Amino acid sequence: MRSDGPKPGQPAETRSEVQQSTKRAGSAFWRRSTSALRLTGWRRYAGVLVPLALAGSALFTSPTASAVPAPTVKDVKAKVQKLRTAADKAEEDYVQTAEKLKSAKVKLKAAKKDSVQQKSRIVVLKKQVGLLAAESYRRGPLSTLDLVLSDDPESALAQAGYLPSLSQRQAGALNSLATAQKQFAETEKTMQDQITAIAKSKTKMKKAKEEADDKLDEATAQLNTLEASQRAAASADPTGSVGGLGSSDVGGDCASGAAAAATAAGRTAINWACSHLGLPYVWAADGPGSFDCSGFTMRAFEAAGISLPHSSSMQAGYGTSISVSAIEPGDLIFFHSPISHVGIYLGHGMMVHAPRTGAVTRVESVWTTPSAAARLG
Repeated sequence: MRSDGPKPGQPAETRSEVQQSTKRAGSAFWRRSTSALRLTGWRRYAGVLVPLALAGSALFTSPTASAVPAPTVKDVKAKVQKLRTAADKAEEDYVQTAEKLKSAKVKLKAAKKDSVQQKSRIVVLKKQVGLLAAESYRRGPLSTLDLVLSDDPESALAQAGYLPSLSQRQAGALNSLATAQKQFAETEKTMQDQITAIAKSKTKMKKAKEEADDKLDEATAQLNTLEASQRAAASADPTGSVGGLGSSDVGGDCASGAAAAATAAGRTAINWACSHLGLPYVWAADGPGSFDCSGFTMRAFEAAGISLPHSSSMQAGYGTSISVSAIEPGDLIFFHSPISHVGIYLGHGMMVHAPRTGAVTRVESVWTTPSAAARLG
């Protein structure tokens, strides 16, 4: 048997060197063996692991497995129309709130004016009450002896200033002062209410503007998913005519629509609108170089001497409400529910209006059945 240990009779130093040599040899042997085993293990499974990895890579990168169908013009057009309608509603919320803001500012201005006048009246009334109190103190009570010794008690009372009595005049002055102070307090509350309403309106308008911008940005993003040659078709407004509009077959363009207008105000509004074609639609604008839908109709009827608010839903409450089947040229026609768009009817299924962001004021077909109509003048 082979032995690498120290042999009997060797010196201690020699035995120690032999032991160290034996340890080093053993460590080297185990390192070579372990390395060989590891290499052998990897080689053993390489034939299985590598093909599996390649197959998995092919699975996750395969075009047929991960491809997303390209959006169609029809789908994008539908999404864009939906987003634009949502943006219209947000804009309507904005301009309607802006009208309420105008009203709040007018009320606040009137309340401030009343407040100044009421303060002045309170000062005068307080002075009057003070003078009456001083007079009462100066005169003192009218004695019974004065009345008894007088030949004419009623005359004595009148001379003493007690007809009407001093107490009655004091009571009247105090009541007037209390009434004035109450009115002043109510005015102060009105002022504070309007200040609060103004702040809320501004916050609401900011939120509505942000919402409309988001919807329009999303619509643009949808259009950008298409090829350039497809975007125009997807961005175009709906086309086609709507049946059942109007009780007569007249009008259809600016000239014939004005001639057939149901009212003089409608005729003037058509003429004004048709003289302002080709101007850009700008969010919440009311002229002179750009308009939104209600700003456009507001200015058109302003030319006819009729004042309308800058809000399509508010405009629907003006004039005489008429059925869609009875509309005539010059009538206002409203769209969506809740109302968020308005135009002026020209007859023969045509209208003049400010359509949307990115478009200009123009004459075109009524693309969907109006939700309401009104006749002015």
